[in-house]
Amino acid sequence: MFSKTVQLLSVLSHRPKEAFQRTTMIITSRLQSHESCSSAYAIRSADDARAELSLAISDNLDKRLQECGLEQIETAVRGAQMLLPANAPFRARHNGDFQLARLCYLVARALKPDTIVETGVCYGVTSAFVLQALKENGNGHLHSIDLPPLAENADAFVGRFIPSELRAAWTLHRGTAAACLSPLLKKIGPVGMFIHDSLHTYANMRFEFSTAWPALKPGGVLVSDDVHNNRAFLELSLQADVAYSAVMKEEESKKNNLFGVAVKSLSSELLRTRATASRPFSNFN
Repeated sequence: MFSKTVQLLSVLSHRPKEAFQRTTMIITSRLQSHESCSSAYAIRSADDARAELSLAISDNLDKRLQECGLEQIETAVRGAQMLLPANAPFRARHNGDFQLARLCYLVARALKPDTIVETGVCYGVTSAFVLQALKENGNGHLHSIDLPPLAENADAFVGRFIPSELRAAWTLHRGTAAACLSPLLKKIGPVGMFIHDSLHTYANMRFEFSTAWPALKPGGVLVSDDVHNNRAFLELSLQADVAYSAVMKEEESKKNNLFGVAVKSLSSELLRTRATASRPFSNFN
């Protein structure tokens, strides 16, 4: 704890704006209640959610699940994980789940978006899968927002798992989502896909969703990791212009970690195609 304080003071003297971002993030995280809200969500199996999502975005995701590009990037990322040094700055639990990463690949392949924005990178598991999808599409760019931990050489580890041949389609914006997301979205315009995997507090997730959702193109998709921590994704799923949403369990999680996907309506009539059985919640008071 003492060393972290010293590091933060060092940042304050050289990069005061970043020190403010870090301090705000620490305070917000500690004030956040971490009582799980997982019981509020009805969990869909990966197979069921994929079938329903295929209908919602008019694409055969099961067919894309067999693509060589998906197999290649999964092999590459797992290989990079094996080579990670023991003193790497990010904790293993911060790595993106492979089921989440695969879903992001499938959605990016289906939508063929020009622009994707994600918050939270860590070693770049999800980022690598998304960038592989953009490569297969032959088009598109990923903008990532991340502020690495206060550890020696931590910046060098952000996105470490992203293969060098995929990096031309990637721009990393150093900072917190609170500081960077709004200006970035104003600069790059509407996006086809948004991925949340940064600070999983209610306040931050609600901020990111309320900021990114209006910037999402009709028919676009929002994916969020760790929705079980609070009701932010539940509140998003209840909006009138959500055409479909579902919540799934991470395959590699030893706990009840959940991630969610929401599709923005294509129609100005805001028709909701979600069936009652596919709703991502049961009862929330």
